[in-house]
Amino acid sequence: MAYDAEPGGDPRGPWCPRCRLPVKPGDPATKMYFAEDPDGARGISGLWHGECARPYWDKMTPALDRLRLFGGS
Repeated sequence: MAYDAEPGGDPRGPWCPRCRLPVKPGDPATKMYFAEDPDGARGISGLWHGECARPYWDKMTPALDRLRLFGGS
């Protein structure tokens, strides 16, 4: 590939682990970290498109709301 020799990695920026497309500057994005892949070496942690991360947030938001009720924050 043409960018393999580029020092510092891919000059086009980060790629979304879910859809495998580049996350361009200005795109809505979310940094996601998973315990199984804290440094992103397995390809699941990193910068995700906002819409690609939505299914995870839709599952987590109700749980976070319940925790907020118990924590008083």
